[in-house]
Amino acid sequence: MTQSNVKTNRLILLSIIGLPITMVLAATWLWLYVSSGELDLVGALGTSNHGRLLDPPRQVGDYHFENQFGAKVDITQSGPKWTFLVRAEAQCDIDCMRALYTTRQIHAGLGKEFGRVRRVFVSAEPQNLDAPLSPQSVDAMATGVGTFGDYLETYHKGMPVLKLASAEYKALFSGAPNSEWFLVDPAGWVMMSYTLDTHYKDITSDLKFLLKNSAG
Repeated sequence: MTQSNVKTNRLILLSIIGLPITMVLAATWLWLYVSSGELDLVGALGTSNHGRLLDPPRQVGDYHFENQFGAKVDITQSGPKWTFLVRAEAQCDIDCMRALYTTRQIHAGLGKEFGRVRRVFVSAEPQNLDAPLSPQSVDAMATGVGTFGDYLETYHKGMPVLKLASAEYKALFSGAPNSEWFLVDPAGWVMMSYTLDTHYKDITSDLKFLLKNSAG
């Protein structure tokens, strides 16, 4: 083997050894800058989500949910899942029903990932299950039923219907318009919201990305 070949082989060996070390050092440097707040990686790269990121996110475990009979409920009790949190401050109105309808359609369209997502409804007041539905909602989203209770039983069977004290409700959904519903991650962080103007295909795209890149 010539001296030239020996030098070439040494350079190749050093490159093979040095590349992983360089990558580790670069990743460590990047992590240190991101964790210290000196580098806004999300801001620098941009985001492709179609919802509104909550800053800061809110932890559902900090709030005291109850069912319609006043019993305390832990909405994470069925295990870590992504959660659609649909809400109404008072009785569920037409926008609230549109959000329920939209989230039901998105949930049903997830196919094999259906079981990794749940839907929860929450309000600041107990819902009147005997309240008649408006003609617009019956025609568009609730064919064949006349009351809100019948609507839930027929079209949203198994979905928890919960309430929060008014002060906690306002704190959890601070500043959000009534037309927004929320996405909760498997760790219980309310981290994103969507309006009724967001196309369901865009929301589905976001959710499939999150499901693909998360364990819960």
